[in-house]
Amino acid sequence: MSSSSVTSGFVGGRGIPTKCLCGLDVTIFIAKTQENPGRPFFRCVSKRDANSWTTKRDGHLFKWVEDAVLEEVEDALPRVAIMANELSKTKSEANELNALIQELKEEAMMSKMEIRKWKVCSQVCFVWLCLITIVIGYLCFDNRNEKRLVVRY
Repeated sequence: MSSSSVTSGFVGGRGIPTKCLCGLDVTIFIAKTQENPGRPFFRCVSKRDANSWTTKRDGHLFKWVEDAVLEEVEDALPRVAIMANELSKTKSEANELNALIQELKEEAMMSKMEIRKWKVCSQVCFVWLCLITIVIGYLCFDNRNEKRLVVRY
């Protein structure tokens, strides 16, 4: 198989072509030559007729499909590595945030328990205050059993 690829007329040069230099779309054809039987390639749609193809550069696109795919993969690998790195960072941040959330939940539970404790304590203090007030009021204002000393001449 011949591995040479001529990319004439393709703007950008790398990857899977979509347009020829002439502005027309490109399509995939299958080679029927003895050197490359059944090998797919990109070619300008203006060159549908195999008889119009020339071996020289004719100003229209020609590119082997496997070359285009290889270029796409080569171009994509650095982006995939960057995305994998970003994904790893994002997972790490998510784990840190989950740990922080768990810590905040524990703090909230401790705060709720502290609030309940102080609520019970304040209720007990209020009951004692009421009892002491009642006892003091009873002692101060209960005059029925008070003995009076009456001195008569």
